[in-house]
Amino acid sequence: MNKKFIHYSLFAILAVMLSSGGVKNKTVDPERLRLSLKDTVYAREVAPETGAASLQELLRLYPDRTGWEQRKTCLHEGLLAALELNPAPEKNPLEPVYGGHKAFARYTVDNVAFECVPGVWVTGNLYRPAQRQGRVPAILLAHGHGRQEPLEDCPRFSEATQRLAVSLASMGAVVYAYDMFAYGESAYHVGTRVHRTSLAQTIQTWSSLRAIDFLTSLAEVDPQRIGMTGASGGGTQTFLAAAIDERIAVSVPVVQVSSFFPGGCPCESGRPLHVQCDVLSNNAEIAALTAPRAQLLISDGKDWTRTVDRVEFPYIQTIYDYYGRARLVENAHFPDEGHDYGYNKRCAAYRFFATRLKLDIQAITGNDGAVDETGITLLPAGELAVFPGKQLPEGALHRMEDIYSAFGGE
Repeated sequence: MNKKFIHYSLFAILAVMLSSGGVKNKTVDPERLRLSLKDTVYAREVAPETGAASLQELLRLYPDRTGWEQRKTCLHEGLLAALELNPAPEKNPLEPVYGGHKAFARYTVDNVAFECVPGVWVTGNLYRPAQRQGRVPAILLAHGHGRQEPLEDCPRFSEATQRLAVSLASMGAVVYAYDMFAYGESAYHVGTRVHRTSLAQTIQTWSSLRAIDFLTSLAEVDPQRIGMTGASGGGTQTFLAAAIDERIAVSVPVVQVSSFFPGGCPCESGRPLHVQCDVLSNNAEIAALTAPRAQLLISDGKDWTRTVDRVEFPYIQTIYDYYGRARLVENAHFPDEGHDYGYNKRCAAYRFFATRLKLDIQAITGNDGAVDETGITLLPAGELAVFPGKQLPEGALHRMEDIYSAFGGE
């Protein structure tokens, strides 16, 4: 990391010592593993006024594009270091396993899993338009928190997830909806409790990047038109992956971008993402790393995104304006709504993706001009499961020590 940025507080120094990358080997240090599995967070919620003031301080730090680009370099390197993804695991060949197929008039659904590192499976569903002409866009769909057990209640199988995925596929996109680590079928590795660990944040981020590898490996996918969206914890996964991976051309983080709330789960804030440079960062600044690629912030009036329309969005728009691309970032704010990916929020996402990825919004538009989600067959979890026998393939890892080692943990 550039030396001019290394001016840490004592806390930041300790955080980096405990959680940054470095030389990788196959010997697991029990103490480092313990810290990676600890149910804790590095960043805490602050008052909204404090978050707003921090954004103004950051703009004074980089009042132009040159200053921002220097800060961006530090933040990008810092994210990878905090996640222990520098160096990243070696990319294993993707050999997807298909566990089921269903065809409908406008779309098809395949149950698909692949290994993000040898022995660690990413499980999900691939929704595709029934009719395709030439290469089409692809969208990665990350879910947020919800019930982990029983399997049938996990967010990947929820009505909101299915409606979103099916509608986007009906518009002409290939969509991959996948499990958070230790949620849904991913829990067959070591159960659900390990989701609330900082190691889960690393695994989820790497799973997102490998999911993009999977989507771009499909012959029908246009690699220049990749999108990603998710709400709550899925929103964190969205803006974090978009900040790291420039293949994501369009991102829609939902009800999560905030200058004063870092995320309430160690799977979102268990790594020291915000202390890697000389001035503390926050999630709004991380979301700004997506500039100048297209981004829609969806927010509401009843959670920690209640100030987005007045605080976080104008700040991020300023960063986009450094590139002369302020029009590429938008905000859909719903002051009377709460923390969800409900119908109105999904409609905002459909319209944004339609514009930015050249999808057919008319395919899901009714005679009254409103989005019509009624032509959707909601499937039970059992029919969406890649591994209905509730066992992962031979070679899957079932100890966190082995998973940590597979990610290069010391």
